[in-house]
Amino acid sequence: MNRRQFLRDAASLSVTTAAAGSTLGTRALAISQQAGAKVIDPDDPHDPPVVCAVIGANLQGREILTSLAKMGKYAPVAYVCDTFAQAGFDKRWKAIVPDAKYTADYRKVLDDKSVQAVFIATPSYKHKQIVLDAIAAGKHVYCEAPLANDLEEARAIAVAGKGAKTAFQSGLIQRNNKQHRHVLKFVRGGDLGHLSGGHAQWHKRTSWRFPWQDADREKDLNWRLNAETSTGLIGEIGIHQLDTASWFFKSLPIAVSGRGSVHEYVDGRTVPDTVSCMLEYPKNLNFSYSATLTNGYDEAFEVFTGSACAIELRDLRAWMYKEADSPVLGWEVFARKDDMVIGDVKAGTGLRIATGIALVADATKQLAIGKQPGAVGTDLTKTALYQAVTDFLNAIRDNKKPEVGPEEGFQATVVAHKANEAVVSGTRIEFKKEWFTL
Repeated sequence: MNRRQFLRDAASLSVTTAAAGSTLGTRALAISQQAGAKVIDPDDPHDPPVVCAVIGANLQGREILTSLAKMGKYAPVAYVCDTFAQAGFDKRWKAIVPDAKYTADYRKVLDDKSVQAVFIATPSYKHKQIVLDAIAAGKHVYCEAPLANDLEEARAIAVAGKGAKTAFQSGLIQRNNKQHRHVLKFVRGGDLGHLSGGHAQWHKRTSWRFPWQDADREKDLNWRLNAETSTGLIGEIGIHQLDTASWFFKSLPIAVSGRGSVHEYVDGRTVPDTVSCMLEYPKNLNFSYSATLTNGYDEAFEVFTGSACAIELRDLRAWMYKEADSPVLGWEVFARKDDMVIGDVKAGTGLRIATGIALVADATKQLAIGKQPGAVGTDLTKTALYQAVTDFLNAIRDNKKPEVGPEEGFQATVVAHKANEAVVSGTRIEFKKEWFTL
C-alpha cells in the first residue's frame, strides 16, 4: 500500500484508541440504547428547527447549503442570496435546496422576521457591511474566515459580534472538528512529551482561476487572485492551519517571517502561487507552513512533534507516531497500528517508514452503542464544515455563545494577514499585543 492509498483507506479501517470520552456519558448512552429509548446526540441537529439563509452562493456557499441540507427539517433554508443572477446559475444551489427563495439583495433576507440565522459566504472583502447589518437586524451570524481582507474591517466585525445579543460564530472550522478537538487533548495533556513544534502544508495542483465568458463576472469570480481584495493562499486557505497552531500551542505568535512568488501562473494575478512562512511562538516553539498551487504532493496536513511522539492530522483523520524510547501510555496497546509505506508492497518495493496509532474521535461512544472495534472509524460524511454548522445551530438552540466566536476569528485573521505581509515583503514581522486587542 503506498502512502496515498493508505490515507484513502485508513479512514474506513481505523480503529479506536479507547482513551477518549466520558465514562458516565458513555454508560448513559449504552443504557439508553439497551432500553430502546430515543437517544438525542447533542452533536447532531435536533429540535427546534432554525430557519436559515445563505448569503453568497458560490463554492463555499454551496458547501454550507450542502451541510444544511443534510440536517433536513432541523435547518430549513428560506433564502439563497447572491448578486449574480444569470440564467443557469441557480441550478447549482437549487439542486441542493430546491425550496429556498432567491434574492440578489441581502437586505430582503434581513427584513424577513422568520429568518433566524444567516451564513455569510461572500468574498471576504465584502463581509463587513453585511455582517454589521445582519447583527443590527437581530440575526444570528456565521461569518466565513478570514473575517475580512482589511484588519480594521475585521476589527469592526469582531467588535460588533462581541457586543451582539445574538450568536456570532467565526468560520474557523478546524476548531469545531471533533478530530482536532480529540488531538488537542493529547497535545495539551503532555502526551507528546516535550513539545518541540510543528509543520503544516496545503498543496494542490490547480490554477485557482475560474474562467467565465463575461470579463466583469470573471474578475468577480477570481477576487482571490487580486491583492487588493485577497490575502492570497496564506489568508484565504492557510488561516485555518495557522490558527490550529495557535490553538494547540495555547498562545499567539510573537513573530512571523515568510517568502512567496509566482512560479507558474503568470496570468496577471497579483498574489503568489507558492508561499511559505515560519511562525515563532513563546517557549522557542516554531510552526512552519507551506502552500502551493503548482503541485499536489502529499496534499494537506498538520504535524505536531514532541520528544515522545508526533501526531499527524489530515482533516477527519489522525495518527500518533511514537518514539522508541517513549513511555507506554496503556491504551495504545489496544489501538490499531497502521504502517505508513512508501512504494508498492505487492511489487516488493514498499518501504515502511513509520507505524501510526490511529486516533479516532468519538471512539468510546461508538463502542458504547455496540460497534465492534473493527467497525469503529470516522464518519467522513460529517465534514468539519458540517460540524461547525451544527455547533452554530446548537448554540442558537441552547441560547449560548458559540465556542468559536468573534475574538478567535479576529486573532486568526490578524495572524493570517501579518503572515501574508511577511510573504509578500519577504521579511520578518514582530507581532504587537495591541494588534490582537478588541
